Amino acid sequence: MVKTCKIAVFIAVATLAASLIVACSKSDQQASGAAMCHLPLFVQQQGDKYLIKQGDLTMEVNPAVGGRISSLKHERHELLITQDLTSSNLWGSILWSSPQSEWGWPPVEVLDHKPYRVSVEDNQLVLASEIDPKTGYQFVKSHRVSNTRSDAFVVTYSIYNHSEEAKAVAPWELTRVPTSGIVFFPSGERQQESGIFYPMEIQKIGNISWFLYDDKKIRDDHHKLMTDSREGWLAYTDRGYLLVKEFADVPGELIAVNEGEVELFTDAHKTYLELQQQGSMTMLQPGEHLDWEVTWHVKKLPSDISVSVGSEELVDYVRYLLSDR
Repeated sequence: MVKTCKIAVFIAVATLAASLIVACSKSDQQASGAAMCHLPLFVQQQGDKYLIKQGDLTMEVNPAVGGRISSLKHERHELLITQDLTSSNLWGSILWSSPQSEWGWPPVEVLDHKPYRVSVEDNQLVLASEIDPKTGYQFVKSHRVSNTRSDAFVVTYSIYNHSEEAKAVAPWELTRVPTSGIVFFPSGERQQESGIFYPMEIQKIGNISWFLYDDKKIRDDHHKLMTDSREGWLAYTDRGYLLVKEFADVPGELIAVNEGEVELFTDAHKTYLELQQQGSMTMLQPGEHLDWEVTWHVKKLPSDISVSVGSEELVDYVRYLLSDR
């Protein structure tokens, strides 16, 4: 769900230090003997990174590089493209603002890969960017484990409008995974588009859209899919593991212009596959912000689940996973 809120104290959050510190009260510092407040029980600090743990799952966030999700593991199995696999900033999971036409390419440095400040608020690990001088946006990412599921992390993304003009903006999460496996999601009514890129070969079976990554079908250029969806989820499975991103479904009229509620992208060098979803387009007046919640579910699939394009068992498993069971 995307919510629009008024910034309570505009000046207080307008300037953030680029150094990586955890904001603490004076009493916290005196009690610990260091500039470090108490982390939530589910968080461990490891150097300049933070590990969020839930059962067999570990989500790593890296404040030094855009406050991005830098690793996602089920025990020792890694589900994401990590920094050690590339020399670029195209790894992990990040937040962008939509539509992209506002900032073009490359991504906005302050928001995409510059340092974020770290704090603990309401038992959540909170990462906040500086304010981008061009767009006026500031990103805040709040992380917690699910209170009701043993397989889930919850990330709340906030976009603040610190500019002097009203901004129409949607939140946009991009998650980079290996170039293998299957992506699937409920089909919407809109026809698929690819913008300036080659289209992706999508199969629609029943009410589900499927993409099987096959490097033999990837041309020497980028491929993209932009479309709408239903039910509010996007799933990816590879090597016996399942990642489902759950979010509020977006009405067609609130999808950003020339964008998609669900987008997929694969690069010409065949180094990563992006799982993307966007929230509702929201008009932010100066001094307002929006909140958007995404829940990440991670499972090792039962051996008796058929993993193939068109598998009804796989779709039923995801819907059961997301149900109020």
